[in-house]
Amino acid sequence: MILLYLPVRLGSLLYRSPSFRERLGFYPKESLQKLAVGYNVWLHAASAGEVNAITPFCRAFRKAKPQARIVLTTTSETGKKLALEKNVADEVFLAPLDLGPCLKRAFQAFRPLMILVAETEFWPNWFLRAVKNGVPLLLVNGRISDRSFPSYRRLRGLFRSALNCFNACLVQTQQDAERLEALGVSGRRIQVMGQMKYDLQAPGAPSVQEFKGKLRLSDKDILLTLGSLRTGEEAQLLPLVPEMLRFSPDVKVLVAPRHLKNVGPYRQKLGELGVGNVLRSELEKGTGSERVIVLDTVGELSLAYALSRAAFVGGTLVPIGGHNVMEPALSRVPVCFGSHTQNVAEAARALVESGGGIVLNDGRELLGAFQKFLDPKAAREAGNRAFDAVLSMRGATERTVRQVVMHWPMDIPS
Repeated sequence: MILLYLPVRLGSLLYRSPSFRERLGFYPKESLQKLAVGYNVWLHAASAGEVNAITPFCRAFRKAKPQARIVLTTTSETGKKLALEKNVADEVFLAPLDLGPCLKRAFQAFRPLMILVAETEFWPNWFLRAVKNGVPLLLVNGRISDRSFPSYRRLRGLFRSALNCFNACLVQTQQDAERLEALGVSGRRIQVMGQMKYDLQAPGAPSVQEFKGKLRLSDKDILLTLGSLRTGEEAQLLPLVPEMLRFSPDVKVLVAPRHLKNVGPYRQKLGELGVGNVLRSELEKGTGSERVIVLDTVGELSLAYALSRAAFVGGTLVPIGGHNVMEPALSRVPVCFGSHTQNVAEAARALVESGGGIVLNDGRELLGAFQKFLDPKAAREAGNRAFDAVLSMRGATERTVRQVVMHWPMDIPS
């Protein structure tokens, strides 16, 4: 009996957890009552990165179909939290497990007119149920990364039937289109739209000024941001922080790990280097006055970029493929990044060609780049060129919304 008690008790606690119940397809009664009437569109975005990327689409789709309710699911708790903060959807839940009973309950609760899947989330049972229920299924802002493609190709026998459930695959690049075809998707179902994350708007001035106060920055402070650092990049860049601080007594450095689990190790590394540092959350409480800030919150990196004289974007000094190098450029901030930019190749090329971006062969080259941008005129000119590069990459959201609306069920009022 004692041996049985612990697993039963654990199962009971998990079942009562709101997060776990959502995974099983059980939702709050008040949400079910809202979803029981009207027209629901189920949109899935795995994590915070995907939520950020599809934000422009959600806003544009709401304008195109104001009568539709967007029900957003995410795989991660962080993604759900960000979606709620950004108010990108009418209802936000964790995605159901890709199991029959869980999916059945989710479909009954959401009553979707169509299902939109963002980027690279391929769930065989979910897609096959969509077809069984006669619900149009579309891939939006689709991409197949260098890291995931070999795995999908090895398992293409498993994924082929699921991928061919899509009525349309609206992908970011021609390479993504070719990779989907290699996995067995008919080319007739694939269209290249571009990347929607380049349609994001820069944070508004009131939000930026509020965040400036939270960081306790003065008008004379010069903020240099190391954004979305991945494991391996901290070993190259954190040892440079003391030298950055010696540029000027007005320089402050913001360090933003891509994953919050690295906040502690990065702070420890800075401490070993003799660099005092403070958490962003501690600053908000009115404690800490160090010149190095470690970002330990979600959804505020774009605000940090907007306050920066220059920025580095991570996932580029190690073979990750790069994060959104256009995010600082949206706020007219010059951008530095490493050579591993496979996932953002077009954007990186546009930034370099415009003169708004600098490619680093190794981390130490960042010192020279940041030092150059201590000159306000040089930073302003490069930032304007970076923004010009953003403008050249826009339009994917509008194209995607047009294609999605074409799949709106004909018997539902427009």
